[in-house]
Amino acid sequence: MSQPAHLPHRFALHRRYDLTGISGTGLVAYGTQYPSGRVTLAWCCSDIQSIAVYDTIDDIERIHGHGGLTEIRWIDPPNHADTTHNDLTPTALTSEHTRCATAKQTA
Repeated sequence: MSQPAHLPHRFALHRRYDLTGISGTGLVAYGTQYPSGRVTLAWCCSDIQSIAVYDTIDDIERIHGHGGLTEIRWIDPPNHADTTHNDLTPTALTSEHTRCATAKQTA
């Protein structure tokens, strides 16, 4: 079986401040961007866990970015020549980021 030309790559959604009080701060979701550009986002750290599908990574930033209070941290580097998000260099998730956030707001 041949390998696909491009593999999906993973990211984590890291929230510095929770405007809604629902998802909390820190690591709040994991996502996968597929070669088609479509994205899945799995919320992992609130009482209600869900998985959603978006057309682009830009949709994730527009909807969940809260004006820069939440950022995408790549776990795997992009597989294509997309320069839009190259400033979001792959970040190893240290123990600080592997814990799920709680809905309680931190300072």
